[in-house]
Amino acid sequence: MKRLGNLFVLAAMLSICCPLIAAQEAKAQEKAVSVKTGYGWSVKDGVEEAVKEAVSSVKSRLGKTKPDYAILFSTVGYDSEDVLKQVQKRLGSVKIYGATSCLGVITKDGFHVGKVGSLAIMAISSDKICFGVGGANLDQASSPRQAGRQAIIAAIKDAGKTEKDIPNLVLISAAPGKEEEVLLGIEDVIGKWVPVVGGSSADNTIEGFWRQYANDQVYSNGLVLTAIYTDLTVGTAFQSEYYRTLKRGTVTKAEGRVIYEIDGKPAAEVYNGWLGGKLSEVLKTGGTILSRTAFYPLAKIIHGEGGETHYLSIHPLSFDLPAKSLAVFADMKTGDKIQLMRGDWELLLNRPRTTSQQALRNGGLLVEDVGFGIFTFCAGTMLAIPLEEMPKMPPLINDAIGGAPFIGTFTFGEQGFLAGAGNKHGNLVNSMIVFKKE
Repeated sequence: MKRLGNLFVLAAMLSICCPLIAAQEAKAQEKAVSVKTGYGWSVKDGVEEAVKEAVSSVKSRLGKTKPDYAILFSTVGYDSEDVLKQVQKRLGSVKIYGATSCLGVITKDGFHVGKVGSLAIMAISSDKICFGVGGANLDQASSPRQAGRQAIIAAIKDAGKTEKDIPNLVLISAAPGKEEEVLLGIEDVIGKWVPVVGGSSADNTIEGFWRQYANDQVYSNGLVLTAIYTDLTVGTAFQSEYYRTLKRGTVTKAEGRVIYEIDGKPAAEVYNGWLGGKLSEVLKTGGTILSRTAFYPLAKIIHGEGGETHYLSIHPLSFDLPAKSLAVFADMKTGDKIQLMRGDWELLLNRPRTTSQQALRNGGLLVEDVGFGIFTFCAGTMLAIPLEEMPKMPPLINDAIGGAPFIGTFTFGEQGFLAGAGNKHGNLVNSMIVFKKE
């Protein structure tokens, strides 16, 4: 977290919210009655002041329209319980979904990092979208899979539907650690072909300070979902774009999130060898390699039922002695095929544009069709991009989706839909969801 102090300067660079622009946006939306959105953000030090500023922008953009649903992303410098309390006080009776984000939040106006904290809100009103929010406490459920079932059932009921009514899309944010099992629980209820898209909640230091928001509830180790029912066209993309190397192998021994052997050899030795010995000193002592591997992830090779081949990136965490095993941030199984990937910060920085463009293509949408977007970007990839380049991210998205409003978060693990393979959990991934405006 050495970069945190440097990030404070972005708050001054990135913006002043303009009431005139908000009013113009509200007027422009009067013709598109199917979807109306209002968004706002703040980097003010105090929670009350920050929420007041953000909600004021939301209301200015919505005009007289009352929202049905709101997405809330905030950083852990603020007290999360107070954030939710203040949002409810100022927005009124609206369904709320969201979670904490690493270091900052993002909107079409910029990448927002405050001295204490930052937050962003997007509120939506639509006669063609029905939202239902549900949550579950992972500490109280009998298993993460059961928590997934509980949360999706609660979200379906909150939408005024029954379990027979399968949603078109599900948004997800959970505490890091058990994402694969949670996805299985969701699929127990709605099947494996409904896209479940989002990311694991984050803090600034990987110390467990993350939080999740579901209506009037704040979880510290929970799972929150939004079940979405709509007749509008929706495009989604889940992208872990890296260059593929020729180095690949088979996981011959693994348990949970630890790879013990690749091709019958200690996994840490194999990975270090694939990197040309770049981590030899860590191989001798054991320890974390997290900050040194964002440009060199492993990819799990996944084949879809229609012949699709996907390369889902997995972030290496540490070398563990004496077994010389490799800990990662996603579940691995014996028999998994893996391949070494490589990248650089320029490739990662371009992803906001390419992922957004892919979401439009997947939905068959034109740039001018987009009503709003929901963006997820891995915190590990964000931190691998030089500080001075980060402000370029929002303009790349704006260009791709025609300046439509969007809200985004920086996550500790990402979930999304792979064609022919269903919903998966990966690392160093980003996603975009775009909704047609009418």
